[in-house]
Amino acid sequence: MGTAGQQNIAAKQGAEDAGKYFRYMSEFVGFTAEDADTIRQTKPVIEKHLPYIVSKFYTHLLRYPPTRQWFLKSDGTIDQEYLELRMRHLTNFWMRTASGVFDDEYARYVDYVGRAHTSHGADPHIYIAERYVIGQVGFIQHAVSDVIIRELHPVDPDLAFRAEEAWDNLMMVLLEMLSRAYYTERTVETYEALLPVNQAEVEKLAKAAFEIEMGKEKPVTLKKVSVSRAADIPDGERRIVTVDHLSIGVFHHHGKWYALRNSCMHRGGPVCTGSLVGDTLTCPWHGFEYNVTSGQLLVDPAAFLDTYAVFIEEGSVVLQVPEVNATTPSRSEVKPMQDNEFKTSEVPPGSALLVGNVAVFNVDGNLYATQDECTHRQGPLSEGELDGSTVTCPYHGAQFDVCTGAVLRGPAKEPLKTYRVVVEGEIGRVEAG
Repeated sequence: MGTAGQQNIAAKQGAEDAGKYFRYMSEFVGFTAEDADTIRQTKPVIEKHLPYIVSKFYTHLLRYPPTRQWFLKSDGTIDQEYLELRMRHLTNFWMRTASGVFDDEYARYVDYVGRAHTSHGADPHIYIAERYVIGQVGFIQHAVSDVIIRELHPVDPDLAFRAEEAWDNLMMVLLEMLSRAYYTERTVETYEALLPVNQAEVEKLAKAAFEIEMGKEKPVTLKKVSVSRAADIPDGERRIVTVDHLSIGVFHHHGKWYALRNSCMHRGGPVCTGSLVGDTLTCPWHGFEYNVTSGQLLVDPAAFLDTYAVFIEEGSVVLQVPEVNATTPSRSEVKPMQDNEFKTSEVPPGSALLVGNVAVFNVDGNLYATQDECTHRQGPLSEGELDGSTVTCPYHGAQFDVCTGAVLRGPAKEPLKTYRVVVEGEIGRVEAG
């Protein structure tokens, strides 16, 4: 395999020599099997305080413009849904670390995390300066030490002392693992002023993320929603549907049915529109791979896309999804609107939004609407790339003019249906005709 191919695999799964490097650095800094066992003993205490640690961590990141930028929507506001997703990832990482199992799989995952912050990761457009990664490991190290001192030292001073040393040694290994991905990359610091952050809201999100990862989230009322005729999704095909502003991929795969949230755990890409080879679903944005039958992220067996129960009832595909009113405030900030209405702030210039079964496009400040399904193989145009007034279907590359619906490039042959968009204040409405 060539160098490019090896780098691509490493970006998605971590370097093949990650385990060897982890053991080598462990020996160098003095991280031992006894240290790993001590860390396992601290797991209940660390897990207890993870919501606090994670909320402090992200409050810190949101204060600094160079790190805050990765959690913003195109309109400059904080993307709370994505922020909660990253909190779930971080919670999962430290829960896994506190388990004290430092095998090759864990080492490859750490290597993968390090690469994800650089241009050597799955997304070459992402680059988090090394100083911030180093600084945040130190931040977590201090937070863990604080928890150990407050919780363990009063009841078991000897364990507290051993735990501090064990975690300190482990953090040195993790720093080496994360920093080796950077090679010679550098970026200039601009020393921008710190920004205010609503810490209470961040703490609320961190607690919700922790409860989801621990399986302790509040009971949610579920409802059944018919989304398609079963005959319209033959075996080997899929359909992207929207239920209460939630994009879901429904797959008819090897005779069985699966439904996954259409939002990649990496950067929220339209994962369910990606290629499916065997059971492996690959996000079209940055190549992150999942098992379509379970939603499991292949690089991290403990991380999953949200999944939904699927039933075939009287010839219809029926999903079991959460009631909108049962979700937490951090996940549902949209006020009740009609199915054909949307907030114009959700469609900044150069973007698209799915409204019911219609795609709304913002072309230089003007809103246009077309059917969402490509006329070739029903690809979701709202998930496609918009360049000026041209949208490219993410399935097979057909192109359309969103202003007129005209076909600009095959394989599609039929034009799109178009709709009128009426704007009243901050609310847009799609109208037929």
